[in-house]
Amino acid sequence: MALDSRLADGGGYPVTVFVPTAAAQAVAPRLFMTRESDFGPERESVWDGFGFTVTARLRSGLTTQIGGGTGRGKVDTCDTVTKFNNVTAATGAIAGPDPRGCRNVEPWQTALRGLASYTIPKVGVLVSGIVRSQPEVQLSGVTVLTGASSVQWQVPNSVIAAALGHLPPGATATGNTTIQLADNEHRVFSGERRTQIDMRFAKVVRYGRARADVGIDLNNLLNTNYATGFATTYIYNTDNTPRPSGWGTPTSIYFPRFVRLNFTVNF
Repeated sequence: MALDSRLADGGGYPVTVFVPTAAAQAVAPRLFMTRESDFGPERESVWDGFGFTVTARLRSGLTTQIGGGTGRGKVDTCDTVTKFNNVTAATGAIAGPDPRGCRNVEPWQTALRGLASYTIPKVGVLVSGIVRSQPEVQLSGVTVLTGASSVQWQVPNSVIAAALGHLPPGATATGNTTIQLADNEHRVFSGERRTQIDMRFAKVVRYGRARADVGIDLNNLLNTNYATGFATTYIYNTDNTPRPSGWGTPTSIYFPRFVRLNFTVNF
């Protein structure tokens, strides 16, 4: 793999690609369902972590709640995954005995949340707020269940033919071949936590046994603009110059600050 600052550790790590021969490609795949333990030790699948929630209601009428959690998942299929051809669940394509992604040890991910609600006495005005802080988005890695990668490298077949001495089975000289660049040993994250604050101010109106709240909601109070989606196609280029629409470029951002009128009746 070429050097590129956008990739994990600046790129330069080897990428294993399974390419069947023309004879093997011509044989129709036959799905064989059996126990994983027939090929070796069963997979290790563990999630470590904890979550918590603390709620307090004070005599003054203030209600608060703080919660969160941290954890990580670990899935290891390396003892068996290299002993048979794997089929990508999303496309049905044969992925071969590819060891990349067989050991998935996620980094610790911590999420926090909190809310507070208080009704100002005498004037009957409700003030409330919600804070959410989520971990950064992972841009690259291999999904264990599907084998799908979030970094798809479109390489011209002419380049592959020069390296292999022949075209991949079924490929055309003018076409491209998709290569998965990511693996779970080389992850890339967005680099920023996703934090937003929502506020609400409402006048409380009571009549009989019913109650009405008339107010405004201030969503995304701080006008947070972190990216929520990213381009997943890595454009092949020999100069390694990042392209404006290339992999890792944000494709969507969190919605901007807005005000919403709100009328709620409880009875």
